Amino acid sequence: MIFTLLKAELQKVWSRPIFELTLGLVFLISLNSVSTLFEIATQSGLQSKFNTLVTESLVNIMSFQMLPLVLFCGLIVSLSFARDYEQGQMQTLLSLPVSRASLFAVKFVAVVIPLTLVSWGVTVFVVLLNFYSTAANNLVVIQSAAWALPITFLAVMFYAGLAVVISLALKRTIPSVLTTLITGFFVWFITRLRVEVIGDIANYLVFTPYKAPTVALGRVLGMKYPKAGLENALPAWGFLALIVFYALVFLVPAYLYFTRKFEVKE
Repeated sequence: MIFTLLKAELQKVWSRPIFELTLGLVFLISLNSVSTLFEIATQSGLQSKFNTLVTESLVNIMSFQMLPLVLFCGLIVSLSFARDYEQGQMQTLLSLPVSRASLFAVKFVAVVIPLTLVSWGVTVFVVLLNFYSTAANNLVVIQSAAWALPITFLAVMFYAGLAVVISLALKRTIPSVLTTLITGFFVWFITRLRVEVIGDIANYLVFTPYKAPTVALGRVLGMKYPKAGLENALPAWGFLALIVFYALVFLVPAYLYFTRKFEVKE
């Protein structure tokens, strides 16, 4: 029953043109974020420089993918939760011989796993395409990109958790989509502000849900940050712990509400 529900959910939320739009936009962003072939050809003579270029490309791609991931999370989660409620399908799903916890997991996984795999898969493809050289260097690219998978997964969990909370609260598709997009864009916009605009607070933006995943990836891969920068305030595992916290901060309340308090009104 659970696998049947998961298959149906995947077909529903990833039907055309959602999947094609997601894949195309993520691919274009990744191409524009990676180091160019000219830079690789002229600067990759030293192995250390090659490793640095790979790390910078992975971090840049993840950074530029943050806003699109928020947008698509808001859209797809709203299609999964709010639209089902609005169209009366939620009542049917809750009447099935499946626990609410399982139903919540199916809906959440149907959004998070495919979106993570699309983002990470395109990232690996683009980086390998640009840095393809010797077998040893290709292995370095794959090993570095492997760290991006769990970090991307945790970042997507945060965005999806936020969208689920909004969808369960509003229970309407269009308001849920718009609220998620506006909220996500507002928080993303704040992280783009500079010291000249908001003062020293800008230095602490590295701890936000939008910056922390990229800093975590950079620290894990040995990326060098300014000594005075707050990117060095925590060890790599500290930033990993921070993004785990962000991944759960909306997910846990949404899960508890859906499994214990959520009711479908006639």
